[in-house]
Amino acid sequence: MIYGLVMEIMVYYKNVVLIRVTIYVIYINLLLQVSYNIMMNVYACGGSYKEAAQLFNEMQRDGLSPDSFTYLTLVRGYAAGKKYMEAEEAISLMKKQGGVGISPTCAHYNVLLSAYAKTGVLEDVERVYELLIAAGLSPDVACYQTMLRFYLDYGYVDKGVSLFESISDSGGAKSDRFIMSAAVHLYRAAGLSTKAQGVLTCMNSLGIPFLKIRLA
Repeated sequence: MIYGLVMEIMVYYKNVVLIRVTIYVIYINLLLQVSYNIMMNVYACGGSYKEAAQLFNEMQRDGLSPDSFTYLTLVRGYAAGKKYMEAEEAISLMKKQGGVGISPTCAHYNVLLSAYAKTGVLEDVERVYELLIAAGLSPDVACYQTMLRFYLDYGYVDKGVSLFESISDSGGAKSDRFIMSAAVHLYRAAGLSTKAQGVLTCMNSLGIPFLKIRLA
């Protein structure tokens, strides 16, 4: 009887130690994950995509799995370094992570959208926007802003008007200052003064100040 009790106590403490060790290992891995993500973000924000990519590979060699933020940082680094295809490949790799995949968010695609928008290449910008839609995502306010800013900057008035009206029809971002101000500018540029005034009236009723935006 005493022997059995001793064995139970030993098993209990063994399990307690095992649980503590497991928790400790998980804690250390989380710290390492966060550390890698922070360092990658520092390099990415500075456009040092090579260093960010190196850390991305090192963390996997250390047995750590990249998470959504890791990939966002990697995409940001490639985009800042004007390595647009590599940024797209990072999003594709993300979808295959661990055989199950990590779903990209609007934030991942918007980094790429913003990068391509700076090049002024319409085909690339609209292609990435379509990739976002094809991924089953609904564009968020940041994505709409990026697209409208691009259309304004490069004089694609009709496309800008069409996008705003699709946003309006879907009920998205009605109270966003930039989006509504952009609509006024686009309508005016398209010679649609009545619609422009309608948006201005709506902004005034909502207490949203009009934003002056430079047109191409």
